[in-house]
Amino acid sequence: MTIVAVSTDQAPKPNGTYNQAVAYGNLVFLSGQTPRDLEGNRLSHRTFDAQARQALDNLQAIAKASGLSLRNCAKVTVYLQDPANAREFDLIYREYVSEPWPARTLVQSSFVDFEIEIEAILIG
Repeated sequence: MTIVAVSTDQAPKPNGTYNQAVAYGNLVFLSGQTPRDLEGNRLSHRTFDAQARQALDNLQAIAKASGLSLRNCAKVTVYLQDPANAREFDLIYREYVSEPWPARTLVQSSFVDFEIEIEAILIG
């Protein structure tokens, strides 16, 4: 099997030496997405809800480019600036994933310019 890069113009371009996602067999590994718009502008001034939705929308666009959706998530890692936002995130997150719920890890992070980053592994 070969690793295949996945990309879309429906999500922000990477800021470094990585792909939006890579696929290997029936697995798709989505790189961490933050609240950035298509032009790459960080939405730091927005509410937590808006930032979380933007990051999830970015992931969803990349998942779609791989032929899947976030409903195919097997594992999700969520980095939160403030762990107190975990409950609010969970309510938003339920709109994007489905049962059986993916395995998930929440990690506190010391972000300065934004409140959330999310990465995922999908199974096709």
